[in-house]
Amino acid sequence: MTVDSKSMIKNNRMKLIFILLFTLFFINIVYADHDPIFNIKELKEAGKISSLETILGKLSPYGIHRILEVELEKNVIQTNDGQINYQYIYEIEYINNDGIVLEIEVDALTAQILDIEREH
Repeated sequence: MTVDSKSMIKNNRMKLIFILLFTLFFINIVYADHDPIFNIKELKEAGKISSLETILGKLSPYGIHRILEVELEKNVIQTNDGQINYQYIYEIEYINNDGIVLEIEVDALTAQILDIEREH
């Protein structure tokens, strides 16, 4: 193999790496564009959710002390007459007083408990 052949192979590898990185970057941007991002302040001001502090205060009897993760999700609810409503839900993963990892789903406005399950 000559020096020119090695140089061409190296240039082709660099081009291929660049194309792969660019493709991965582009896919990431497109995917991120569809990922829902909530403006918590706007939702609170509009009266659609309560603050996490308020929710956690209402849930204090459940021994939520060591929080591992909190997610805010939006569920789409279609009424019988075809109207679309939204329900925001806090999913709170935590360790209870017995050291068990649980996830509790609560209505983000009222703190009504929707589901509690043990994480595996």
